[in-house]
Amino acid sequence: MAQNKQEIKEILRRQDKLEEAFEALKKIVDSEYDEDRIKPSALKKWDKISRDMDNGKGTFFNSPEEARKWLRHF
Repeated sequence: MAQNKQEIKEILRRQDKLEEAFEALKKIVDSEYDEDRIKPSALKKWDKISRDMDNGKGTFFNSPEEARKWLRHF
């Protein structure tokens, strides 16, 4: 039982870190947002990622490098 509580705490901690990272990324994108500079293919990817997250689907990363690799091959 204690292990389950620890696992839940770890999942919640990771979720908080992920949400902070996405907020930071959102701020960067918002500050640099210029439709002429963002490729339509990138916008489609971001829309799909956002839709998946809204539906409770997602991918977890242990490092920013893993996230970059995933985005490159998404």
